[in-house]
Amino acid sequence: MRGKRLPGLTAVLCLLALSGVSSPAGAQNFEILDQQLDANRHGYTVIHVWGSHRQMGRALGEVFAADILDGMQEVRTELGDMYGTARTVIADTDWSARGITEEIAGVVEGVREVEPSADIDDADIMVLNTFGDWGYYGGCRSHQCWGSFVSGATRTLSTRRLDFGTPFQAVLHHVLVAFDPDDGSPRWVNLAWPGYVTVITGVNRYGTLVSLHDYGSSFQIVSGGLLRCVATRLVLCDVPPGLALDRHLAWAEGELASATFTTGTFINYYVPEGLGGVFTCTTAGSCNSARRPRSEYFGGEVLITTNSQTDGTSVPSGGEFMDDYYQQGKPKSLADHFQLMGTGGLHLLSLDYRGEQDMTMWFTGRGLSGRVEVEWSELFAGSPQPDGGNSDAGVADGSGPDGGADQPASDDGPDGGTTSDHAADSSESGADDGSASDRVADSDDDGGGCACATRSAYHPGHLLLLALALLTSRRRRKPRP
Repeated sequence: MRGKRLPGLTAVLCLLALSGVSSPAGAQNFEILDQQLDANRHGYTVIHVWGSHRQMGRALGEVFAADILDGMQEVRTELGDMYGTARTVIADTDWSARGITEEIAGVVEGVREVEPSADIDDADIMVLNTFGDWGYYGGCRSHQCWGSFVSGATRTLSTRRLDFGTPFQAVLHHVLVAFDPDDGSPRWVNLAWPGYVTVITGVNRYGTLVSLHDYGSSFQIVSGGLLRCVATRLVLCDVPPGLALDRHLAWAEGELASATFTTGTFINYYVPEGLGGVFTCTTAGSCNSARRPRSEYFGGEVLITTNSQTDGTSVPSGGEFMDDYYQQGKPKSLADHFQLMGTGGLHLLSLDYRGEQDMTMWFTGRGLSGRVEVEWSELFAGSPQPDGGNSDAGVADGSGPDGGADQPASDDGPDGGTTSDHAADSSESGADDGSASDRVADSDDDGGGCACATRSAYHPGHLLLLALALLTSRRRRKPRP
């Protein structure tokens, strides 16, 4: 990891003491790898958690207790008299993704370990984890390339920029969690905020980046319906053991087709090397077959998502700056893939995939003045348990390109391959002078001036208007095949 790492339990406890968090009983189940926070606890944390789902949730509750309670108070204040309705509505939806309810229960236990008098329960954490559904949040720009667009050891580049405004200060503490479950389910990484176990932007051990975009994103109460941020958790983390990579998308299609969604959305299912696609899911309906890469568009080696629909043969509206980027030639680098998107979003994550569990991630977020660079291997290096993932679930023979492995590694990216801890971020041009600095000024552009469907605040009023639908709904949870 670029920057300081605090190895071992002693360093973790020292950091917690400095942060004002009491020494927790479950400290053996987590390690804070990197953290930079200001006096308001705005900034970022990189943390590794392991063990059972309940233990991992408990660790997150202990470490981020104060942040979670502050976030809950913000949500309660914003929803006001509708907060009780939100608790009832959200708790009545489908939370069958593997391990998620155990993690939520663990978060509550962890918070109460630190603050025994805290007024918080599982339904509160569910509401906190789902404002991207009931608040019409999601978006906004993503792109992926492979084949002749990459070089050297890189087989796929994937980037996701989340764009929305928010009234919540809690989301200015950006948290990257490396989840290391002991039940045989895949290791995965989540970029979100304190207390989050649903997925807004996540990556699993196979290099699949899953994220949400707004599209037809009205919210409708459906008893037993699937929230979109739970759906992303499901398809990211419930992949069957031993499933070949070229079958992941078809498996995800089957899972999503059996669900009824509460919020319309795009779901990016960016499997490496062009093996993924983009789902269109409708409010009170299911998801269509995914839009796959098309040979008519950059030879089938590029996938772009905005908040607008496309059949894949042309750029979706709002993605013209990304189309221009690919028109400018090849190969691409992690640096220019990341810097193309600017820094105007709430968070941004880019992924350089070289193979299963062999990846580099760069991320930044609103309020940060540079980027944080992490290696997958370093996130999980301190794991006290054997790797419980599906290490044999690879790409079937001949199912994907070699990513131009015989080509020399490119150094034509904006930072020229700099090894700085936090390399300079860019302005609209995406250029970088390659200078090394720890934290540098960050620009407010949104990646070539794209007009993004950003909201300055969510609209909770529809919850009140739809509350009575809960009492008359006859929809029931459909069993997973």
